[in-house]
Amino acid sequence: MNSARLIWVLTFILNLNGFGQSHSHGNEGLQKINPPKSIVVFMAVDCPVTQKYMSTIKALALQFQNRISVTGCFPAGLTRQQEKQFRSEYNIPALIRLVDDKSHRITKKLAATITPEVFLLSGSEEVLYSGAIDNWFFELGRYRPEITEHYLLDAITATLNQTTPAVTKTTAIGCFIQQKRDDKNHHQH
Repeated sequence: MNSARLIWVLTFILNLNGFGQSHSHGNEGLQKINPPKSIVVFMAVDCPVTQKYMSTIKALALQFQNRISVTGCFPAGLTRQQEKQFRSEYNIPALIRLVDDKSHRITKKLAATITPEVFLLSGSEEVLYSGAIDNWFFELGRYRPEITEHYLLDAITATLNQTTPAVTKTTAIGCFIQQKRDDKNHHQH
């Protein structure tokens, strides 16, 4: 099978498997792109979806530890005590940075709205993929018995090969991030 036909067949299969999940496609993986340098995962200590994904996040961090850094970003805040307890409860290795983003500096920069929502970034902070980790959850509180689409892993694999992922954006399912109010715009009169 020639390479053009193989790419078409693989793209067709990927499109079939993506049925039922909202996503945007890259240009079929043919364009050279910057390699990934980091994964930012928006998390909340009290979000059950974040909690369910901790083993997946740890596995990805370990698998790519020498190539891609992983940072857990907490828009609701993260005290030292909460970090210690969260690391202990979910056995989170030190190679995963956990960051308090109560100021929403990172949340606003990446326009995150859900926990867990992931962003795969290049060294120049270009977003290579954003959205759901995979298609395990299809709505809040409801998940598939078996994962059939590994969006983040597929994006990592494609970008490490310097090609655009077949899927570059999906809709994350989880807990909503409470948007921080800008005090300058909310003065009482």
